[in-house]
Amino acid sequence: MRNFTALLYYLFALLGCDIGATTIVHRASADGIDIIDSEVRVTDRIAKFECLASRSGQCHYTLFHEECATAAATGAARQPAGETRCASQPFERFAMAAGSDKEVIGLEPGFKLCVSAEDLAMNADCKSAARQ
Repeated sequence: MRNFTALLYYLFALLGCDIGATTIVHRASADGIDIIDSEVRVTDRIAKFECLASRSGQCHYTLFHEECATAAATGAARQPAGETRCASQPFERFAMAAGSDKEVIGLEPGFKLCVSAEDLAMNADCKSAARQ
């Protein structure tokens, strides 16, 4: 079913129909050298991840449910187990080589995205879990 939905979106795009999308860009550089350059385009339940450049040669993505990011920002993420489905834990982590792209079908709307050039465990506030 997910593949059928993706096919419909591609057909609409070929016909010039814009279903609406959100683009998330992460870019950081130091002394003119890219540390991370990533672009994610989200359309309904399809996300296309593009790792354009990375100092390490890979982009490391961590995805959280939206309520996890909100809880982390307000300091409410430390609730007793079972009261929230996140407890600041990601629901997906993956890495991609610089210059590559990947489509993920079936993502729930309203996810929070963190991307880094390094393979570090992240919290929902996009800070390294090891530094806290």
